[in-house]
Amino acid sequence: MKKKEYIDKMANLIVSRVRFHAPVVYDGEVDFDILDVIGIDSSLPIFKYEKAIDKVMLEVFKKAQREVNFNLITTAEPLVKSQKLSVLKNFIYIKEEELGYSLLSSINALNINYKSGCEFEKAIEEDYIKINDKYINLCYRNYFLYKKESTNGVVYEIKEFLLNGKNFILNFSNLYNEKKTLTFEINVVLPRGYYRFKRENNAIKIESLTSKEVAYFNFLSKNAKFYFSTISGLESSTHACINMRINVMLNPKEQKRFYFNYGENKYCFSSASQAEEFFEISQKKMNEIFDTKVLTSDKQFDNKFNVYIPQKIWLSWLKMSNDEENEKEYLKIKDSILQKTGNGFKINENFKGLKQVGIYLNSGYKRVFIVPGNQRYILSGKTRFFNFNLISQELFQKNNEIYLSFGS
Repeated sequence: MKKKEYIDKMANLIVSRVRFHAPVVYDGEVDFDILDVIGIDSSLPIFKYEKAIDKVMLEVFKKAQREVNFNLITTAEPLVKSQKLSVLKNFIYIKEEELGYSLLSSINALNINYKSGCEFEKAIEEDYIKINDKYINLCYRNYFLYKKESTNGVVYEIKEFLLNGKNFILNFSNLYNEKKTLTFEINVVLPRGYYRFKRENNAIKIESLTSKEVAYFNFLSKNAKFYFSTISGLESSTHACINMRINVMLNPKEQKRFYFNYGENKYCFSSASQAEEFFEISQKKMNEIFDTKVLTSDKQFDNKFNVYIPQKIWLSWLKMSNDEENEKEYLKIKDSILQKTGNGFKINENFKGLKQVGIYLNSGYKRVFIVPGNQRYILSGKTRFFNFNLISQELFQKNNEIYLSFGS
């Protein structure tokens, strides 16, 4: 390999590690004060290089630092003159034996250039739930994922939904008159980046050291064990994650419920029953967003508008992204069927094959049935309003079903 090619490849490896690697998380506290004293910028990744910097590695680090910012700390005496090292940014040379315990442990805790005890494999780049080491595939319902099954005499029920981030509710029921034990594991993948993790009571604070954004993994459970940049036994991973594992002990006929949330806010419910109330709120919010359902003479169109497009949009939100194409299509179709005007709704009489429109109001769907007739009218209860097709919210408050004729 030619010298230039070697420099390019090594620099690219360092850049990738700086951009995408989460740090090893130690149980001890990081002493940020002592890092500041010796000139380490704790807002930047720390790259500890334990070999002597020679002329080639000097070029490697210079090239890498043109792409990304990081602290470069070496514990071996450089093989190049100090004036040449001055071009490196945030560079510190200090002998290992002179570091001291607090400084050394703090540097090691944030060091992104740590050694792996095993060969690298492709990391799992997805969220998952395991019960007794078995992957659980949740099924899509209307605006949530769900699974209910049993294992070894224990019935488990899982819900995943969106509200202030991603939420998980897990219920376990022991059907037998004997103690049961099982394990479950949740893995939540974070956006690629460099993070600092800190446990704060019933929450894990997740701080991006590059964007300064903060998120939280909130949990309502005891005896939870957390792993951060470790996935499937790897000590390094280009995809940072929060991984939580719990052993569940169930007495005869006992039931237990757990709740978890990954989002921007730190909070915790005082009881698991509040999580179910939170789930109901999330369903209401989703119905308010996808507030129109239709029945036409084209079943394929109905399935596309009522089910397929909302599902694609919601699943995209679950992955913390936006499906702009389907969002635009949903609004375009909705606007072609229903127009909101002031305190009411107007249904497009020229929309082909329209039989029924459902509009979500006051925590429920109100249905408008399109009926044939020689006259134009709205039938609400026993009252018929002639020469109208503008349906006021007042009419909906009085009736869950309204009949609309556009006339001949």
